[in-house]
Amino acid sequence: MLRIDKPLKTRKRLALTPLIDVIFILVMFFLLSSTFGVWQPLDVSLSSEQGADVANTAAQAKVPSVLMAIRSGPEPNSSTVTINGIDFPKTKMVDELNRLAGLGAEDVFLLPAEDVDFQEVVTLLDLARSSNIARISMKVD
Repeated sequence: MLRIDKPLKTRKRLALTPLIDVIFILVMFFLLSSTFGVWQPLDVSLSSEQGADVANTAAQAKVPSVLMAIRSGPEPNSSTVTINGIDFPKTKMVDELNRLAGLGAEDVFLLPAEDVDFQEVVTLLDLARSSNIARISMKVD
């Protein structure tokens, strides 16, 4: 009888080129997607429970701080801005902060109500930052 030997099974080598290509494409995707996102920081200091930071800063500067409260408005996605006890529309808020900065105010202490939309708070913070006020602190619960 004839005897035929079966060839030994050889392991097929794993091709690394497609794997490297996929990893390179993933790296490029994450690199490009992270550079297209525009992040703009807001310089806001968070106050302590009693607002001692703002009180100490105002006492050192001998200038009264500005108290700005944000409440929900009567319409959805609207808010009411109160600066030192007087209601102002958003369009006049920067003018009032600039006027107070001209009188010597340097700090704004922002008190947003719990029901105010987060985007509205960020929008008002951005507006306040465009004024001549030096520092903005915010009370967060």
